[in-house]
Amino acid sequence: MNLPDGWTTGIASSNGVELQYYRTGTGPPIVLAHGFNDTGRRWVPLAEDLAEDYEVVAYDARGHGRSAAPETGYRLTDRVADLCGLVTALDLENPVLMGHSMGGGTVAWTAARRPALVKEVVLVDPDCFHRLPEADPDELFEQSRTALKRSSDLTVEEIVEEEYSDLDPTHARRLATGHLESDPAIAELARHGYPSPLVDVLPDVSCRSLVLRSDADIEQRVADLNAADSLPSGRLIHIPNAGHYVFRDAYDAAYTELRTFLRRA
Repeated sequence: MNLPDGWTTGIASSNGVELQYYRTGTGPPIVLAHGFNDTGRRWVPLAEDLAEDYEVVAYDARGHGRSAAPETGYRLTDRVADLCGLVTALDLENPVLMGHSMGGGTVAWTAARRPALVKEVVLVDPDCFHRLPEADPDELFEQSRTALKRSSDLTVEEIVEEEYSDLDPTHARRLATGHLESDPAIAELARHGYPSPLVDVLPDVSCRSLVLRSDADIEQRVADLNAADSLPSGRLIHIPNAGHYVFRDAYDAAYTELRTFLRRA
C-alpha cells in the first residue's frame, strides 16, 4: 500500500535487526508502536492528523511488515532494545512513545527501563494488562503459528471480506496487508512475549502517561482504574463504544483524549 504524500521511509539498524520505519510531519517527535500481526502503516490516519504539530515515526516491529524477520529475538527485552535502538538511530530527542496492544507493552517497559529516553507515553489498550494468558505457552505458539500460516494463504481481498468489510476500503486494505506481511516467526511472541502482566511495571513508569482502554463493564473499569493508580504520573480513560482497536472503533473520542494529553505537556 502506498503512503500519503509527504511521507518518507527508511531502514534503521537496531539491536542487530533492520527495522522499516515511516516518517511524516514536523515538530516534537512521537514514535508509534503497533500491535501483533500489524504494521506501522496501520497508524497512517492518526499520523496524518498529528503531523501538523509533530514529527511522527511509525515502524514495523521485527517479524512484521517490511522489517527483518529473524527466527529469534521476540522476547520483551528484544522489543525494548529494538525500540531504543530505533530512537537512537534516528536521533529522536525526548520522544513521546505510543503503542497499541503488543506495542503498548513494548512502550511501557521501555519507559520503565530507559526513563531518560522518554518524554511521555501513551498506552492504547495494552496487551496482558492484568494477567498473562492461562493457556499453555506452547499451545498458544501452535495456535498463533497456524493462524499466521492460514492468513498467508489468503488474498488481501479475502482478509478484508472476513475482518474489515465495515472499514474505509483504503484502511481495510492496509490492515489486511499487515496480516500478509507478518512472518510466522512472530508466533514466538505467544510463547515468550511477556515476563509478567503489565500492571507489575506501571509503578516504574515515572514519566507522564496516558492509558486509553476499551469500553468495559463497571467491574472491569474499577479493576483498570485501581491498577492505573500505581502510575506515578498518569491516568487511565475508558473510551466509550471502543473495543480493543480503540482508534479504529471510536476515533474522535480517542483522538480528543490524546490531543488533550499532548497539549497539556
